[in-house]
Amino acid sequence: MSLEKFEWDDKLSVGVHEMDQQHKTLIKKINALIDTLEGGDTGKVLSSFGELAGFVIQHFEEEEKLMEDAGFPGLGGHKLIHKNLLDQVGGFKGEIESGNLDSKKLVNFLKFWLTSHIMGIDVKYGEHINKNAA
Repeated sequence: MSLEKFEWDDKLSVGVHEMDQQHKTLIKKINALIDTLEGGDTGKVLSSFGELAGFVIQHFEEEEKLMEDAGFPGLGGHKLIHKNLLDQVGGFKGEIESGNLDSKKLVNFLKFWLTSHIMGIDVKYGEHINKNAA
């Protein structure tokens, strides 16, 4: 099975250095997960997935704090989106544990989620922060 790696593209920049760096780290962790998925060792996949999920939680917390500190008006809706994404991630963890994971579906979900979330949602707080910093 060949899963395509995820590449950072500057169009994913939200214009907030710290968050861009965290998004780049998310991509690295997704790529590390892809490597373990291709190896097929369930224990290693669970470990790699756990690292990614842990970083996602930390990232969401820091992102929400940044938005709160900046007075971003869309914070409530953004928190709800984060909660829904974490619920979906939890479902994939169950699939890994039960041996019923569709690796391609997981990787596609992660890539789509990160790309659409950054470009559709996160850019809004980036614009808000940069507009108010000017």
